[in-house]
Amino acid sequence: MIQMLVQVLTKILFLKKGGEYSEALNEIQRASKQMLGIELEIFRKLSDLQMIDFLSLDVSLGIPKCYAAGILLKEEAEILAIQKKESESLDTFVKSLSLLTEVAIHNESPFDTGHAGAIESVADKLKGKEYPVHIQKKLFRYFDIAGQYGMAASVLSEILVMEPSFVSEGISYYERLEKKSDEELRRGCLPRKDVAELLADLRER
Repeated sequence: MIQMLVQVLTKILFLKKGGEYSEALNEIQRASKQMLGIELEIFRKLSDLQMIDFLSLDVSLGIPKCYAAGILLKEEAEILAIQKKESESLDTFVKSLSLLTEVAIHNESPFDTGHAGAIESVADKLKGKEYPVHIQKKLFRYFDIAGQYGMAASVLSEILVMEPSFVSEGISYYERLEKKSDEELRRGCLPRKDVAELLADLRER
């Protein structure tokens, strides 16, 4: 399935570079029907949680299908953005992020650099946008798993604005980071000094 996805993405990229957006969208629909058993146009009408439930019905291929769906949604969202269909694009990016982070959390790591790059690309597209807090929590968990502690801290601060009661999880998170080495924290772009300050701030709330 992953090999098939790579072939499809190569074709989609070629069509996008040529400005053939309608044909690229058609290719995405064909790939979705072949790999997921449902056209993406119909699939996209489900909520992200319904999408995951639908794909998980196939126990052996649930996770690979979630990954493929997340990537195809990302590609569709990018074309919709080019076509100035902002509302549809935003909704599709959000659902893509939910599926891609779901896979990384289940796998306890990204599949590969392409998977990590896709998550971070979609997350960047959603900066400053409002989207469900349960998906923000998955992004927070992803950055933690990926060792990107500075990014996780940034997402955590956004979650706390929407859900102040999440502060206890935030305290537990920074207490866990305190146990990591200086080198681990440096690689994660969150120095020990910052961890201590952020932890103290949450404890005061």
